[in-house]
Amino acid sequence: MPKNTRFVIVICAVAIANVLLLQFYWVKNYYAVNQATFEKEVNMAFEDALKKEFSLRCDTIQQLLAKRLMDTTEFLMTSRFDTTEKKHIFTIANAHKPGQKFSSSALSFRGINQALLPGDTTFKWIIAQRFAYTMRTEDLQNHVVYYRTQNLGGFMVDNVNKYDFDTTRLRPVLVNYLKERNIDIPFRFYLRDADSTMNLNHFDEKLLARYPIITKSYPTYKQKGSDKYVRAMFSNPFSYVIGRMGLMFAGSLLLIALVAFSLIYLLRTLFREKRLSAIKNDFISNITHEFKTPIATASAAIEALNGFGVLDDREKTQRYLSHTKNELEKLAGLVDRVLSISVYENADFDIKPERVDIDAEIKGLLASAAALPGKEINWNYVNSTGINKIMVDQLYFEHAVNNVVDNALKYSGPRVQLVISVSIKNNFLIIEVKDNGIGIAANDLPLVFEKFYRVPSGNQHRVKGHGLGLSYVKSIVDRHRGWCKIESELGKGTTISLAWPI
Repeated sequence: MPKNTRFVIVICAVAIANVLLLQFYWVKNYYAVNQATFEKEVNMAFEDALKKEFSLRCDTIQQLLAKRLMDTTEFLMTSRFDTTEKKHIFTIANAHKPGQKFSSSALSFRGINQALLPGDTTFKWIIAQRFAYTMRTEDLQNHVVYYRTQNLGGFMVDNVNKYDFDTTRLRPVLVNYLKERNIDIPFRFYLRDADSTMNLNHFDEKLLARYPIITKSYPTYKQKGSDKYVRAMFSNPFSYVIGRMGLMFAGSLLLIALVAFSLIYLLRTLFREKRLSAIKNDFISNITHEFKTPIATASAAIEALNGFGVLDDREKTQRYLSHTKNELEKLAGLVDRVLSISVYENADFDIKPERVDIDAEIKGLLASAAALPGKEINWNYVNSTGINKIMVDQLYFEHAVNNVVDNALKYSGPRVQLVISVSIKNNFLIIEVKDNGIGIAANDLPLVFEKFYRVPSGNQHRVKGHGLGLSYVKSIVDRHRGWCKIESELGKGTTISLAWPI
């Protein structure tokens, strides 16, 4: 492989490797950023869920307290007017022990300044709700219970224990907050008797393998039992992170794919050009030899005419002149063929379709081929389609079929068995030429229709040719909007099919 080709390949490989590494580094870092965002989001959701669950418990106990204060068998509610402060003071007393009581003088009851009259249950309910709210904000929300009266303190403690912290109530609240953040990752709660709210704990590797994201620790304030601290543990957030990366991740993958495709395409083009260069060099070597042979023969004949007194012998003179003429005609034919192939490859030729009798054309070509000396040629032509005339350019049709037949003869042994059949398939008339020649290897079959390509046989070609015949044939058939196909097996022969539109 030439040094410049190797250099280009190395440069391309290094370039794509760097692009891939940079993309991998970018994707990895972006993934880490989104994972950190996920961890931050679940911590905020968990904290909000804990506050919400605790608030719901306080709401429940507050309503129970208000209803309990309305129970006249347990509590007595009265009011008096304070002349100093010029406002009504409301008092709650234990119905069983009137000495146990507390009033609104130390509580904030702004906006309520009227007397509580006997039988006024509507206003009494307002006062009960205000007392319950005050006990919620001063007691429950600070996680304490003040025994303002014995029976009220006992009632509050009983309900605090009844509505104590419970992960069963916390779970739906947390799920709701996670959904607001578009998070749908499996999780479970992690309860401990002792923990650090500063998130300084170390966890078991097996636990982290199952739940790599663990939130901060928060106190549960449970009144009974253990489980004083709680965390939420989340499974691998891969789906969440990939979802957030979305189009950027897809764009990165697309860029990698495009760069890889470009490199592969470039390398294929380089190798194809290298192969074409080798094929062209082989063609130049062969065509040069083909040109030199008739030139050398004609030169020798002319030299004999000039230097050996041949001009005095009329018979020899005619023979040498005939040889010279034949070789010059052969040389002219080679030049015309090369020039014609160049024109056909550049698609600069026009076809003039006309109704052509294919039976007559093919039989005539086969009869001429069978008359060639040096080989025993047997041929068989079969046309069972009932169609013997199609619209083609007669000259180019003849050239295409003749080239295929000529190849069959050249690449067969001394005894040639040639079978030409005509069939119809998918509105195409297919002319199939089958021989018993040397065949073509499977790895060479895709290349035989390329210009200048010849099946390699070491450093020499025993059969004269230039690698132009099948390329020429394909150009003609393509121009007629048909197609070519070749099937072959080494040592068993070759079959070439030419399809012409009907």
